[in-house]
Amino acid sequence: MIQTIPNDTLSLWREEGRRQIPQNFEVFRSLVAQARDFAQRGNYDAAAVYGEMAATYANFRHCGIYTSPELEKVLIDIGRKVISQNSDICKNKHILEIPKKINNILHVATSVEPVGGLSKMLGRWILQDTERSHSLVLTRQLQTVEEPKFLTDAVINSGGKIYKLDETIGSLTARAQRLNKIAATADMVVLHMYNHDVIPIIAFANQEQVPPIIFLNHADHTFWLGASISDVIANLRESGMRLSQKRRGIETKQNLLLPTIVEPNHRVLARQEAKKILGLSENSIVLLSIARALKYKTIDGISYADAHIPLLEKYPQAVLVVVGCGNRQDWSNAIQQTQGRIICHPQREDTDIFYQAADIYVDSFPFVSITSLLEAGTYGIPLVSRYPYSSDACEIFGADMPGLTDNLIRVGDIEQYTAVLSRLVEDEAYRLSLGEATRKKIVDTHTAKQWQHFLENVYHLAATLPRVKKSAVAIDQMFIGEPDVYMPSVHDMSFDVDTLLKFHLTLLPIKERWSQLFRLAKNPSFYHKSDRLSPFKYLLPEWLLYRVRKII
Repeated sequence: MIQTIPNDTLSLWREEGRRQIPQNFEVFRSLVAQARDFAQRGNYDAAAVYGEMAATYANFRHCGIYTSPELEKVLIDIGRKVISQNSDICKNKHILEIPKKINNILHVATSVEPVGGLSKMLGRWILQDTERSHSLVLTRQLQTVEEPKFLTDAVINSGGKIYKLDETIGSLTARAQRLNKIAATADMVVLHMYNHDVIPIIAFANQEQVPPIIFLNHADHTFWLGASISDVIANLRESGMRLSQKRRGIETKQNLLLPTIVEPNHRVLARQEAKKILGLSENSIVLLSIARALKYKTIDGISYADAHIPLLEKYPQAVLVVVGCGNRQDWSNAIQQTQGRIICHPQREDTDIFYQAADIYVDSFPFVSITSLLEAGTYGIPLVSRYPYSSDACEIFGADMPGLTDNLIRVGDIEQYTAVLSRLVEDEAYRLSLGEATRKKIVDTHTAKQWQHFLENVYHLAATLPRVKKSAVAIDQMFIGEPDVYMPSVHDMSFDVDTLLKFHLTLLPIKERWSQLFRLAKNPSFYHKSDRLSPFKYLLPEWLLYRVRKII
């Protein structure tokens, strides 16, 4: 039996996790200690940067923790020092009371991109919640990426505004101060932030002086900041809810479900017509997958494409189309072996035609792509996902969502995967009936009125629940068990602290920035010929660099 991930590999991953996690945890604790030391010496700007470095490290180099009360305590202490007790929020006494009606929602995101589930969720939220005005704050929008038009239009049409904090002159704490002021007119704040973003933690440190806060748990499988300032956690799926309670210490009454919202897509092309437009045979059976390239990771020399060779060899009419993977050299042998019936496309926004051409949707692996599963399901396509783990403790790595329950097919090994796909290829009636059942369940759960019911419940509880008082700060406790032991092999990125520091140099105060710059510049790898501003860009603070880049 060919397994999706062989048992020997899982065993090696467990060993690697047990070895790597304690090392990562020590690096994380060192970064937290440096942040705390800067804060105690009154250098809050440097403390905030080191706090963000610590959170970034924990996010991408798993440390056996999913939240850090110690780090959040440092950030909250910074916020209580730098956010004036006479802030604009304090002056607006009405927001310190339970709002009689929630009219103005302030969404806070780190960055938004044209492609990806987070931006889609945010835009669809605003479009669905038509009775309210929605504004958006971007704490660190990528300078090379334009905000998606569908999102900016949704904000403006709701009567809201868009604010970019990276245009603010000054440090991370200056951005936090501005965010605090912007929030003064909001009835509710929703955090869609990246896991490591310290700005909202600092901005909303004085819990009794800020509007109710909803945290959208969009990256539930990894470490994030925000538990200490949030009134409720809006989890997208049940496995995320369970992990929030078990590993983040979220109380049951705060731990809510808000499924991903999707559009009820309507087919405008017959499958055969869509296939023809894509240059595929009208008689082909199209297996489709859509995700970012990083979600298709080759494991032990077995690529995502390799896993489909048995099926494609068995059925000459079957074609695998993957959107988002780009040009993959590690797939070349599989493409050749299947006579080019594995077709790769780069990341793109216009995916509707692919969904309309698809007969079967196959999830990305080893990272699932739940938004794509839901979108595919709304077109009446049966869905298949892989879950190689033997324990439910790893459920956070799998695909689950309220609208997928009972209809999503999950398999554990390649033999089972091929058997399931074979039945779907051969049995058109089964394929169509399962696709329709999938469509109906998703539409009934994740769109329009039903989703709005979930949202109204989240709004209501965020506004009315007594604010949780954490009397004592818990000590960060490293855990070396499932699912943690698999994280270094499945999820982690490889980088060292100097690389992390380089990425954050332009955020540091000038004294620390120049000191670290001179040290790092001694290493030849510090320089990149492709960047015209390197290394001179590190001499500038990020807000000024942002303005320079807009000119050149």
